[in-house]
Amino acid sequence: MRENNTQETNQSRSFEERVFLRFDAVDARLDKVHAHLDSLDGRVEKLEMKQYDTKPIWEQALASIGETNERMHQGFEQVRSEMKSEFAALRHEIDHSLHGVELKIDALNHNILQVQADQRYADRRLQELETQIKPTG
Repeated sequence: MRENNTQETNQSRSFEERVFLRFDAVDARLDKVHAHLDSLDGRVEKLEMKQYDTKPIWEQALASIGETNERMHQGFEQVRSEMKSEFAALRHEIDHSLHGVELKIDALNHNILQVQADQRYADRRLQELETQIKPTG
């Protein structure tokens, strides 16, 4: 049945009418496509405007980050330099203090050796005295 209706409808119109109907349908579709493209163009323009709005902010943020990195690098270099000079001063102080300790240990060793020598001398004298005084008995 449907085939008959379609054939009857198509045959009831002239060829020119059918061509013009097709053109009208194509025009309607092109109008829809054009409307979609206009909508997309508007959305793209909005996105581009937002990009231009945020681009200076990003550039400023990146510049600020670069400046912060540079300041941190300079600060680290300054701390490193100060630490090197402080360590050099500390090393000199420790070397000086160790030299004093070394001299004191040397003096202490000398005193201990002198005491040991004096003790041996006293022990030897005591033995001599003990051998001279033999109890008679």
